[in-house]
Amino acid sequence: MSEQIHHKDPQFGHHLGLWYPLTWRILATHRYWSPSMWLPKDSALAIDIYIGIWWLIEILCIVFSGCLLSLAKYFGLLLVLIPLFRLVDLMFVLLSILVKGNYRRQGDWPSVNRVILLVIFNALEIMVLFALIFYALSVLTPNIASTNPELKTFFEALYFSFVTGTSLGYGIPHPVGWLARLLSISEASYIILVVIAVISSITSEKKKSQH
Repeated sequence: MSEQIHHKDPQFGHHLGLWYPLTWRILATHRYWSPSMWLPKDSALAIDIYIGIWWLIEILCIVFSGCLLSLAKYFGLLLVLIPLFRLVDLMFVLLSILVKGNYRRQGDWPSVNRVILLVIFNALEIMVLFALIFYALSVLTPNIASTNPELKTFFEALYFSFVTGTSLGYGIPHPVGWLARLLSISEASYIILVVIAVISSITSEKKKSQH
C-alpha cells in the first residue's frame, strides 16, 4: 500500500515575514475606507466610471477652490477632506497591488499594461490631490502649513506639488511650517509607493511569462 504524501503550499504572504500580519490587517479594513475595493472584480467599465467620477469631483474642487476658501472655513475644509479620503482610497489600491494583487482583474483586461497605466494615472492624481491640500491649508492654517514664498494660487500649489512628487526639489517654493513639511514627506512616500507598485507588477508578470 503506497503512502500518499500531500504537499502543502506555503501560506500566502509568508515571504513578507513580520510585515505580513500588519499589512494584512490594514488591507482588511478596506471595506470601511476604500470604495475602490467595492467594485466588481470582473468589470473594467465599473473601474473606469469610478475613476472618471473622482476626476470630475477633483476638477470641480479645482474650479471652485477659490470660492470655497473665500466663503467660510468649513467649506474650505472640503478641499482637505475630499482629497484625503481619495488618498486613503489610493493607498489601499497600491497596497493591494503589492500584497494581494486585487487590482489585477480578470475578464475585460488581463494585460498588466492596463494596471501600469492606471497606476501612472494614480501618480498624477496623487500630485493633484496634494496640490489641493497644500493650497487649502496655506489659506486655512498659514502658520503651520506655510511655504516660502506663499502659495497664493492653485497653479502655484500644483507646481509645488509636482516638484515635490517628482523629487526635482528646485527649492522655490519650499515648505516652512511643520505641516507643510509633513505633507511633503507624505507625498514623496506616496510616489515611491507608486513606483514600487509598477515595478512589482512588471516583475510578477515577467515571472509568470517565464514559467
